[in-house]
Amino acid sequence: MTLKLNGVEVRTIEELRDNFDREKILDAFKSGALVTWLENRFYDDEADAVAKIDSDDDNALAKICAALDVDCADNSEFSNRLREKKSALSAMTDDSAIIANAAATALNQADLAELIHAGCRTIYLCGENFSVPIRVADMNYVGVLSTPKIKIRAQSQADLDAQNITFDNVQLPWQNSASIDELKALAEKIFQTGGKFPIVKGGKHVSTFDALTAAEKSAAVQMVCHGEYAAEQIIFLQLTDDLTSGFAFTVDAFCTGGDIGSSLMPYKKILQTSLYAKLYFNNPDACEKLLDADYDKVRNFLTVAKTF
Repeated sequence: MTLKLNGVEVRTIEELRDNFDREKILDAFKSGALVTWLENRFYDDEADAVAKIDSDDDNALAKICAALDVDCADNSEFSNRLREKKSALSAMTDDSAIIANAAATALNQADLAELIHAGCRTIYLCGENFSVPIRVADMNYVGVLSTPKIKIRAQSQADLDAQNITFDNVQLPWQNSASIDELKALAEKIFQTGGKFPIVKGGKHVSTFDALTAAEKSAAVQMVCHGEYAAEQIIFLQLTDDLTSGFAFTVDAFCTGGDIGSSLMPYKKILQTSLYAKLYFNNPDACEKLLDADYDKVRNFLTVAKTF
């Protein structure tokens, strides 16, 4: 499909920015034509960001401008804060998906209140602590780059279900969770890594995660954690030297990927007796290449992690 702005049939996002027409862009947004135009030209991050904007949001135009990286003079306060959030997120991660959601991300309680008042239904929480209102129904909150602790006037999951409020990757008041520092200290004590995530060959440490390129690191984390955890949420990571298998301890789960088999097992649901059989059943050779003598250390770590 085509998009005509200021009498020009724009074909690229650069042409869209150069010929930006707020009224016509709003019309295209409300009709769905803007998202379709972006998707057809494979501007996937921009399309996703625009698709998340509520058409009834008073700040819709400002958010569209932010998603398309266009200066939006009609709401400079929103635009300025969005630039600040993008800058802050970029300093913490190179994950383009997280940065693309900056408009719906709360870095502090003030951001959260603003997003709720703006009618945002999915809010990404990037910080240590947030106070979330139980009275605002039909909400989805997702912790990113950390596992935020949530304060909410609810006593159980049933209270959340009654309001259709969902949480992902957060610590709710009735959930006990080990801090990331405690788990890191435990992993360091058991694996004696010197703070380095090891790469192994034939059961021996031959290199470290730090020695990998940025692309290799990103691919390794994706392989092992399946896109569910950022690098900052990994307590311990071990890879084979050919990067074909790996396992990781995260803030709340044991993950495996590659030839060893793909799995994500929350600590509290792991049965020690079945773990060994599950891993070795998938690919015994790959499992021995990755774990070897470290299997007992894995078991010891999980034995303690399950008690937190």
